[in-house]
Amino acid sequence: MSALRFGLMTYEAAPIGELVARWRGFEADGWDALWAGDHLWSALDADGNPTRPRFDPWVLAACVATATERVEVGTLVSAIGMRNPTVLAKQAITLDHVSGGRFTTGLGAGGNPKDEAAAGIAPLAPDERAARFGEYAAVVRAVLDGGSYDLAGEHHSARGVSAPPPVAGRPPLLIAAHLRSTIAVAARHADVWHTYGSLFSQLARGQQLTADESLAVTARRARALDEECERIGRDPGTVRRGFMLGFTRDAPWTSVQAFRETVGRYAEVGITEFAFPFPLQGPHDPDVFHEVVADVLPALRAGERP
Repeated sequence: MSALRFGLMTYEAAPIGELVARWRGFEADGWDALWAGDHLWSALDADGNPTRPRFDPWVLAACVATATERVEVGTLVSAIGMRNPTVLAKQAITLDHVSGGRFTTGLGAGGNPKDEAAAGIAPLAPDERAARFGEYAAVVRAVLDGGSYDLAGEHHSARGVSAPPPVAGRPPLLIAAHLRSTIAVAARHADVWHTYGSLFSQLARGQQLTADESLAVTARRARALDEECERIGRDPGTVRRGFMLGFTRDAPWTSVQAFRETVGRYAEVGITEFAFPFPLQGPHDPDVFHEVVADVLPALRAGERP
C-alpha cells in the first residue's frame, strides 16, 4: 500500500485574516493539500439569506498560495460551463507561478443543478456533457504544458493561444469523474482522478450513500479507470487517486478507530489521497480531529497501514 496524503477543502467566506491564520495553522499541522471548493450556490435560511456564503475559488486559491509555503493548492473542482477553458487555463498557469509550482487544477464535468441555476446554464445530456468535458480538458492540458497551440473542436476552440512555461515540470491536472464517459476523459488527461462516492443527482434528492454503498461504487469506478487507461495504452498506475470524504454516511471523525477503518477501506480499493470539507460535515468530534491530525496522519503519511 502506498503512503497516503491528506487535504482539507475550504469554501466558506470568513474574514480573510481569520482564513489566513487557519490555512497557516493547517500547513503547520502537516496537511498535504488545501483545496478551494468551487460552487456558486449557497444554502439559504428560512428568510432567504445565505447561511454559508462562498468566495470565488480561484481568487481564494491565490490567497492560499501566498499565505502558505509548502502545501499543494488547488480547486476541487471547477465545473465546465462556468468559465471559458482558455481563460481558466491561463489562470491555472498563473497560479502555478504564484504558488511556486504547488498548484493543481481541478476540473469536473458539472451537473450540479443548483450551480447551473445560479449561473443560468441549461442542463446537458450526459453524452454531450462528456464530449464537452473531453475538449475542455484538452484545452486546459495544452495550456498547462506551455507553448502555443490551436484547437478547433465541436464545442470548444482556441486560436493562437500561448502561455508562459510552467515553473517546473508538468503542472498536475485533477479530474473528478464518476460516470464511465467522464472517467474516460480522466484516463486520457488526468494526473489525479477524484471521486466522492455519490452523484449530484443523488445529493439533490437528499440521498446519501451508506458507507458500504459508497465503497462499492468507488471500487467499480476505480476498475473502470483501470480499463479506460488500458484501452488507450496508459499505465493505470500513473494516475493518482483521490476521494472526498464528506458526502456519504461515512463517519471518520467520530473516533480514531473509525478514521483508521474508513481510510483503510478506501485505501484497499486504490485511494491514496483523501480530502475533507472544512468545517467538518456530518457527525464529528473536535477532539478526535485534533488527535488524528497530531498522531495518526503523520504515521499514515510515513507508510503505516491504517
